[in-house]
Amino acid sequence: MGRWKNAHKTNDEIQRLKRMTVLKEAGRAFSKYGYHNTSLDEVARALGIVKGTLYNYVRDKQEILFECHSLAQDIGDQAIAKGLRDGRTGAEKLTITLQSYIAAMFEDLGACAIIMEIDALRPADRRKVVARRDAFEQSFVTMIEEGMRDGTLLRMDPKIAVFTFMGAINWMPRWYREDGRLSGPQLAAEVTRLLVDGLRARK
Repeated sequence: MGRWKNAHKTNDEIQRLKRMTVLKEAGRAFSKYGYHNTSLDEVARALGIVKGTLYNYVRDKQEILFECHSLAQDIGDQAIAKGLRDGRTGAEKLTITLQSYIAAMFEDLGACAIIMEIDALRPADRRKVVARRDAFEQSFVTMIEEGMRDGTLLRMDPKIAVFTFMGAINWMPRWYREDGRLSGPQLAAEVTRLLVDGLRARK
């Protein structure tokens, strides 16, 4: 359950934290029961508040859905930036980006499975999400192409590789358990190893 009470915070900080709590708890509920099968009443009950209080932080389910996508894509952009900053080769950039992205998704967004619910978005929101998604995936393609040029990754079709590991990552919220034996960073390291090792060039 999300933590609703906060101490020693400014009003703006409390507003932001409570809005984030609403988004995370809604994301967990939507991931568990399905976006269309979960009402805001159920989200409010999970938070221990009345439904009317939710409207201080979100307008409706559609806004929650879009904001969850936006948060996930912000995490993706930050992971890409870290990979480009800290990696030297294509393989290193890919590894750092994937591990950072997976760990942050599971720690900051609670393994939100509703990021697969693109068709449920409003048309205008869907266009924004798809444009950012395409740019995110192209960044991975660029890293793989760099890895092929510098000899750290096998020759392959970069787009097929990206579709494969993004499919694996996007499915993870369906089976991930927050009370499981691996933490978010541990899981991120294990999954990244499995995904990238098959792409590495053999010396």
